Amino acid sequence: METTQIETKTRKLHSDGTYDPNHEFIQPYYLETLREKEYLEIQEYISNLSDSDYKFNKSTEFSHYDGYGNKTIDKYRSCRIHYPEDDTILRNIGRDYFLSLNNKFWKYDLVYDCFEFQLIKYDIGGNYNWHCDYGTAKRPGLIRKLSMSIQLTPPEEYHGGELQVVNYGNHTVTIPNTLGTVVVFDSKLPHKVWPVVWGQRLSLVGWANGPRFR
Repeated sequence: METTQIETKTRKLHSDGTYDPNHEFIQPYYLETLREKEYLEIQEYISNLSDSDYKFNKSTEFSHYDGYGNKTIDKYRSCRIHYPEDDTILRNIGRDYFLSLNNKFWKYDLVYDCFEFQLIKYDIGGNYNWHCDYGTAKRPGLIRKLSMSIQLTPPEEYHGGELQVVNYGNHTVTIPNTLGTVVVFDSKLPHKVWPVVWGQRLSLVGWANGPRFR
């Protein structure tokens, strides 16, 4: 796997390499770290879940036909998912990071009460092949604009399961797997979770929705 150094600072850069105050370059992704209080609140929520709260069905494991390669990819996605209710701490924390980073960088038009979240378990072999999140949201007339992943498993407790994105320069970037890492990225970016080799990877993922771009 190719790893490109992550750069997450907003910069103003002209095409000839000089800085231009009229040209603001927005990165395709930005990183944050959970505060200790937030991490403990999330862990408390998780500790009250049972194994049956994570769903495994045709929506969480499926094959996919690759028209470019003219082949079917088995287990294109394989995981177990818990869907938190609207008033849970998971949604509150995730929403705050979406709003904070969007207000600071992208400034997309988002609908405040339309966020989607999933708590995902990747067991051995669990993965999600290359895909984009951009597209129709649950609420008619809205689309997914920003995506999120929060790392909730210490990296020493599993192997594999790397989250990778393709940046605007067409470079494949591996997102840090440090416990508590929050990454918010443009939903148009291709991204992938590699198969878990051993152990189990847990992450909170989400999408921020808003009106179509015009």
